[in-house]
Amino acid sequence: MFVVPDWDGQLRLSDTPPGPPSSARDLEVRSVPYRTARAFVERHHYLGYAPPGVRVCLGVWYGERLVGVLVFGRPSARLEDQRRTLELTRMVLLDECSRNSESRALALAVRWIWKNMPGIRRLIAYADPGREHRGTVYRAAGWRLVGRTNGGRWSCPSRPRRRDAAVGPKLKFELILGTP
Repeated sequence: MFVVPDWDGQLRLSDTPPGPPSSARDLEVRSVPYRTARAFVERHHYLGYAPPGVRVCLGVWYGERLVGVLVFGRPSARLEDQRRTLELTRMVLLDECSRNSESRALALAVRWIWKNMPGIRRLIAYADPGREHRGTVYRAAGWRLVGRTNGGRWSCPSRPRRRDAAVGPKLKFELILGTP
């Protein structure tokens, strides 16, 4: 057993040795409670909050250590198929993760969704060029660039939105789920 610092700064006993994963192949994806995913996102994602409409939260694990989360929810665009499409609303992995970990985690998440959510046929995600996110991770995982949003605020008096939300144009990516 090893005493290792966890993602939340607490020391824990673990069979997994301390230090970063040596390879992206060492990662696994498992479901985690929303409460855990939200706390991880609040602590490690640059926006600092998990949006509403969550359908599934997946933890990225190195042995017994949580090193990232992927949060999938209902599509924010009302014209998207709300039943058969999931939007990746947050993805964050600790900086200690090895090269290619994000695309590996995405690929594992796709397999998990295919196996556990058979009604889902399409995944979408947005990259924020204003934060130097160009969608490299999505392209590496086989997603396709399908367009660019105009950006802008979509707040209204009956549904106020967060002021710190990213409001610039985004690159939209999709992955059509076929046979596994």
